[in-house]
Amino acid sequence: MAAAQKEISVSEFFAKNRHLLGFDNPRKALLTTVKEAVDNSLDACEEAGIVPEIWVELVAINGKRYRVSIQDNGPGIVKKQIPLIFGKLLYGSKFHRLQMSRGQQGIGISAAGMYGMLTTGQPVKIISKISVRKPAHYYEIQIDTKTNKPEILNGRGDGVDIPPGEKGRKYMEKHGIDWVAFYEGEDGQPGKEIRSGTRVTIELEAKYQRGRGSVDEYLEQTAIANPHVTIHFTDPDGNTTIYRRSTTELPPEPKEIKPHPYGVELGRLVTMLKDAKSTTLSQFLTGSFSRVSPAVARRICEAAGLSTRASTRKIGRAEADKLYEAIQATKISAPSTDCIAPIGESLLLKGLH
Repeated sequence: MAAAQKEISVSEFFAKNRHLLGFDNPRKALLTTVKEAVDNSLDACEEAGIVPEIWVELVAINGKRYRVSIQDNGPGIVKKQIPLIFGKLLYGSKFHRLQMSRGQQGIGISAAGMYGMLTTGQPVKIISKISVRKPAHYYEIQIDTKTNKPEILNGRGDGVDIPPGEKGRKYMEKHGIDWVAFYEGEDGQPGKEIRSGTRVTIELEAKYQRGRGSVDEYLEQTAIANPHVTIHFTDPDGNTTIYRRSTTELPPEPKEIKPHPYGVELGRLVTMLKDAKSTTLSQFLTGSFSRVSPAVARRICEAAGLSTRASTRKIGRAEADKLYEAIQATKISAPSTDCIAPIGESLLLKGLH
């Protein structure tokens, strides 16, 4: 019996339980894939202070297989990060930050790629560039579900660097690599060159339908809720719908905050005490939590029967339990709301119009 026990990787678990990630059925899988990629694009653009423009293209390969491509004009991704972002579950920059964002766990887009690999056997294709003067990086990646690590299938396992300019354009044309190179200009003519951005392409088993809960509805609602974005959507029939931005004003950047004491459970408090860099209990409370001033920290310590100068390294499980109970019994102001960036009435009205 013991010999049959073995460790299961997170990728292997989700590969067998894909419904937990939003891939319950082919129709929902298509919507989830588009949503995860668009959310990533919006977050990347807003964090870089770029007014976002997004291209979404759905191509029907046959009755139940589709190729989904999403491109943005964001800051692009540095080369060494691309395989990890798209080929490793639970890899991201937002999980440990208490800050409003569309995605947090580092699962979404890599899970979409894994679903595509499982249903079609095709890798995720990514092209990203950070400048018009620097090479674009092109990868074909799939997740090794046993190790939760990316497997790079092109460029002898290291991807391909595509040179800028005409030479790079010819290379992409020769190898069938799609990239929207210019913004839309007047009278349908090419406008300014897109200086940076990322394009991800996933081939997957899916079902495209219009109406409630569809990709069309999601993109329309996204355009309303984000009036600063322009979305170009090409459906499987080849029809293109453009949701044009009604403002170039980006939403205010949400602020990162520390956890509020009321929201921390006992086990988490014990871990925080164990990992604390601060030396005294008072420093720990004021430095690790929001809305805890020295005066509030003193009241918590008094209620727990602990010294404000007690060393965090010497706080045992019994003392931590008393500290937790004291936190719950102490009146502490509610968290600050500047960690949330609402759309605002004026921008929402612009989106609706």
